[in-house]
Amino acid sequence: MQNELEELYNMLVSETDVMKNVDEHIEQQIEHELQQFQELATWEDYECERDKYVSVAETAKKESFMAGFNYAVRLLKGGQLVERALFRHLKKTEVPS
Repeated sequence: MQNELEELYNMLVSETDVMKNVDEHIEQQIEHELQQFQELATWEDYECERDKYVSVAETAKKESFMAGFNYAVRLLKGGQLVERALFRHLKKTEVPS
């Protein structure tokens, strides 16, 4: 299931414009967090540190998508279970005509 969710994420989210605004916000936040480091470090050290931040952000985006997708499926399944239980309950309590 994990592999299928990763494929779904890659197909629907990461390689489309869906996450464009999120990516821009993350990029701005990374730049803000590394601003002082950039002023003190060499360009190579800055790029290395920035790559670490970007990697963590990408992992967090993917894991968040998969967790949210799993949660949505559980909610839908839960709704179906509640619907069936309610139907059974109503069927039991029907007054014969």
